[in-house]
Amino acid sequence: MFRYKKDNINNEIVSIGLMRGIASLMVCYFHLTNGDSDYLPTSSIIKKSGEWGWSGVEVFFIISGFVIPYSMFVKNYSFKNLGTFLKKRIVRIEPPYLVSIVMVLIMGYISSRMPFYRGHPFHIDWWNVAGHVAYLNVFTGAKWLQDVYWTLAIEFQYYILIAVVYGLLISKNIYLRLLFFILFMASFWLRPFLPSSTYIFSFAPYFILGILLFQYYCSIISSIESWLLLLLTVGVLYSYDGPVLTSIAVITIVLIAFVKKVHPVFIFLGAISYSLYLVHIPMGGRFISIAVRLLPASVHTKEALVFAALGFCLLTAWVYYTLIEKRFKLLASKIGYTEKIVPAPVLNNADLISKT
Repeated sequence: MFRYKKDNINNEIVSIGLMRGIASLMVCYFHLTNGDSDYLPTSSIIKKSGEWGWSGVEVFFIISGFVIPYSMFVKNYSFKNLGTFLKKRIVRIEPPYLVSIVMVLIMGYISSRMPFYRGHPFHIDWWNVAGHVAYLNVFTGAKWLQDVYWTLAIEFQYYILIAVVYGLLISKNIYLRLLFFILFMASFWLRPFLPSSTYIFSFAPYFILGILLFQYYCSIISSIESWLLLLLTVGVLYSYDGPVLTSIAVITIVLIAFVKKVHPVFIFLGAISYSLYLVHIPMGGRFISIAVRLLPASVHTKEALVFAALGFCLLTAWVYYTLIEKRFKLLASKIGYTEKIVPAPVLNNADLISKT
């Protein structure tokens, strides 16, 4: 595998951007091909090719499992920095999320005013909208304005969890580390008893995979401990989520660990991945909805529109990133801990090979 090396501080973990870009494309493609079950026939190859795109959500959870504690580690996080940590995450994530809610409402109103609109009369449930703030719809069970919002609620639950238990993750005491692993993994078995899947416990193994990668990379755990816990986690995933999701999870870990060079296209996709995640449903869905009314409604035309909509989503995501997300990303980066920052380690192939 690989190990933390301080002499690589000038590089970046480019594989993280790669996986973010891939994950956001997977989710976007899934919604364009399968979001409306009646849009394409079940025999369509394009529809079949996007059937597993929703698993990009699990890829995001693995990425967060690694990236969040890794960032805390290199910045020398401690529990007294909890407030600053949450402030950084809120400034980075929440404004683009809240702006997207406004965008969804505005576009819903505009769509309802168009002559070919056939949906329900436009109406805003303000209590439901208010429930999106602080992700309160997790507890109320109210419908999200966008299908992707529930995943952001889980991500924020992870931020809070990791900020509180971080000391256990980096502890030199193996029993404390194992205590966290056992409790977090055990929470996975609560899934059948939860009112919905919008709780972090339902996805614990995916976050654990990323955490184990972080712990081994930063020399917190030994090779034996990492491999045993990794195999155990993969076994649990295989038993409950099957071979496809397990394979996707393992591939994600391998790519994060071993990819050193990434094409500029994927660097770009990684940069706009959050924006693409937020805008692809309202923008791509409406693009297809309008286009299909103006063009012949053949299967081949609809399939071609999927890729035209994908391009439109990428364009609007870039605009959204440039005008909105990038500003808050920069603002969040200026919020620092009072502790001295440790130079950030980097994954590279030399480290990976030398420590296998």
